[in-house]
Amino acid sequence: MTMGDDEWAEDIGAWRDSNLAQIRERLADGLDPGQCLPWLRSTPLHQAAQEGAVQVIELLLASGAAVDPVDGDGATPLWEAVRHGQDDAVRALLAAGADPWRPCIAGRSPGVQALFTELAELFVHLPGAPRISPRLSELQDTVDEMMFSYETYNEDLCVAFVGGVTEDEVIRRLGAVPELCPPVDAAELWKAEQFSPVEVLRIASPPGGGVVLFQSDGILPVHDGVGRMVTAGGGILAGAFPSASPSVDIWRDGFAVARPSVHEQLSDSSLFEVWMCRFGDRGAHPSTAAERALALMTLLTATYITEEWLWSAPMRLVPVQLRPEGQGR
Repeated sequence: MTMGDDEWAEDIGAWRDSNLAQIRERLADGLDPGQCLPWLRSTPLHQAAQEGAVQVIELLLASGAAVDPVDGDGATPLWEAVRHGQDDAVRALLAAGADPWRPCIAGRSPGVQALFTELAELFVHLPGAPRISPRLSELQDTVDEMMFSYETYNEDLCVAFVGGVTEDEVIRRLGAVPELCPPVDAAELWKAEQFSPVEVLRIASPPGGGVVLFQSDGILPVHDGVGRMVTAGGGILAGAFPSASPSVDIWRDGFAVARPSVHEQLSDSSLFEVWMCRFGDRGAHPSTAAERALALMTLLTATYITEEWLWSAPMRLVPVQLRPEGQGR
């Protein structure tokens, strides 16, 4: 059975240079080069830009596709080429007249996004190129440096950072008594956890401040009930499985405020810190998903850890018994 045009066009990977002959045949048979792809919420040119498929880009444009269509998120093909780090696709689209300074998402243009990446040289000398303030450049450099400092962090276990709340207060908000939760030496933690009649959280304060919630086996640090209890009354919690999942759960003042995913397209409502930690980037920046997730958690909570500290520091084992309505996660 031959796949119909609509079904074929929505197949992820259809618009690669390796399919150039088939694309040319379908265009010759009447396939619209600028059609909307409802399931992908984009157009063929967006898909080709993501793939870095320069030959497909040139063919689509020669067949009548507009160079700056907007997808379901408000992004143009040039935006997609930039966030996927596809320098050849960027060159092809710019040569075809794509607008580098057209606002796409949150008032940001593909050109401005590129100025903070290794693609900057393709944009910095273009007419209309904005001047990035030294303060913003320095801030981005600082965040990048902190992001790369997590390069050696390899744990895929569940951890959360808490800002604006003391360690003792975190314990109280979880329904425990701080005085009854003394620090336990790192070598004894696992055994103490196994003998606990209830589920427990490891809790400690790293040298630079903030509070860390950690479990060697479980999801309590990102459980809705824990996020609600720890931040109700003030404070912020950011939790994740940094090396296993690309998402970060963010709680503030008792409410879930965001759950950004590292590789998903950002939006007008995305937090400034999420942009700074390069969420939404699919290849323009060399940082890993784990580095970005941990950097965001640090930026939001002013809490920084190392893997060595996580496994060597004494921690308090805090029993956690969630209210029934908090067990929805």
